[in-house]
Amino acid sequence: MNTKKLQCLIVGTMFLGINLGSVGTVHGESFIVTKAGSTKSSSTTTTSTKAVGTKATSTTSKSKVSSTITKAKSTNSSTKSKVKSKKDTKSTKVIKNTKQGTIKPKSSTSITNSSAVKQGTTPNIRVLLGSRKSPATIKSGTNMTVFKGDDQKVSVIVAGSTGKLSVSGNTIYVNGKAIGPNVLIKPQNPKESFYLGDKQYRGGLRVFAVGRSSTMTLVNAIPLEDYLYGVVPQEVIPSWPAAALEAQAVAARTYALYTMETNKNKDYDVKPSTDYQMYAGRAGEHNATTVAVDKTKGMVMFYNQKPINALFHSDGGGYTEDSVNVWGTALPYLKGVKDYSQAPSTRTWTVTTTRQAMEANLRAAGKGVGTLKSIQLTPLKAQPMETADRGVSGRVKSATFIGSDGKVTVDGDALRSIFGLKSTLFDFYVNHNPNGKDSAKPYHTFTNKNDTVYILGHGWGHGLGLSQWGAAEMAKQNGDKDQEYYKKILTHYYSGININKMY
Repeated sequence: MNTKKLQCLIVGTMFLGINLGSVGTVHGESFIVTKAGSTKSSSTTTTSTKAVGTKATSTTSKSKVSSTITKAKSTNSSTKSKVKSKKDTKSTKVIKNTKQGTIKPKSSTSITNSSAVKQGTTPNIRVLLGSRKSPATIKSGTNMTVFKGDDQKVSVIVAGSTGKLSVSGNTIYVNGKAIGPNVLIKPQNPKESFYLGDKQYRGGLRVFAVGRSSTMTLVNAIPLEDYLYGVVPQEVIPSWPAAALEAQAVAARTYALYTMETNKNKDYDVKPSTDYQMYAGRAGEHNATTVAVDKTKGMVMFYNQKPINALFHSDGGGYTEDSVNVWGTALPYLKGVKDYSQAPSTRTWTVTTTRQAMEANLRAAGKGVGTLKSIQLTPLKAQPMETADRGVSGRVKSATFIGSDGKVTVDGDALRSIFGLKSTLFDFYVNHNPNGKDSAKPYHTFTNKNDTVYILGHGWGHGLGLSQWGAAEMAKQNGDKDQEYYKKILTHYYSGININKMY
């Protein structure tokens, strides 16, 4: 997620019940879409085990967790950790089923079907697919009705034929016929999908004219459960245990409802990439995650009878964080807890750089201090911990760099971006290779221009809410003993919530 946007939304959470998202990437060369940011490159070199799946999510990295994983999958996205970065590639990995100890999820939260939660039908969500000036094509295996506005039927696009969408000024045209500024196109058989160009989607298509620029905005109007079919397999690995997939389905549903409230006065609710949630349409669906969505249909996480801001990330690195230590606002359900992730490429990682490279990176970010002399940062300790410069998980809130030209204090998110790190749970080791083990002794003093600096870190993403790899490990250890174990996963990672059936 975009950090600035996320900060604003977290503040808004104190007054509303809403959810976040991602800048969408639209497939098709003529779409004009706001692109997610990218992590600043640094002159560091990674020496950790090769990342199996990295979502840089607040988003988020993904390695594989189940005892056997045989399907390779690769995707393109930005980060879920919300330092913008290229999305990880998921590759085949077999992980030995080693015993990691007994998991004891917190049991202090209630799991109910509260009568206070309003029951209803499945809501629709509006997914921004992009904007364009050039014509687009739409077709379906069933007849599609063209509406002016919401309900004024004006024409039909016959099954198998192609409809041409174009814009001039403030008017949308369908097959050369002027319709108006707001058009809705829906398959007459709601079980059928449609193609926008070569991309397949469930639901219908809304088209809005932006008159001043003669641009049309394309929005997939789709039932929330159908939307989740295309979201959940992009956020997790479908071969994970069922409880992990179900936990992600509930988190994604809750997150979407939160965002729908936030953006209810806009022309769309979410975008289809990691500033919100990854969404790949019908082509991105997977049977295992579809089953998880169906099993948890309508199940939503609430705090004070409102859907929560259900943030999630790839890997908590051993401990998640309090929201106040990440973006300055305390949300009672986003508290630091033990994380059970055992992902081999993201639980612990190392980046190797040099003093000169660090000086250059700091200068490029407007944080230069000349020749580096030392770093002021409390060494990592066993969690939970908390100091002025670290959160309860040990994530860096700030570090101070002292150099020949003075000193500068940089916050953790900025450091993550400046040095291209997977998370803010890290420490610097000058001329000392920690070999994957944290040290209570600081190695923060520079001695010469050829100093080597090892940055040892843990996890991937912002560290708030659900750890996807932690959920996978919890589900693996549970096995099939509890058919609703996803609820225990969620009440472990989100404090004080209720899980209710909303529709």
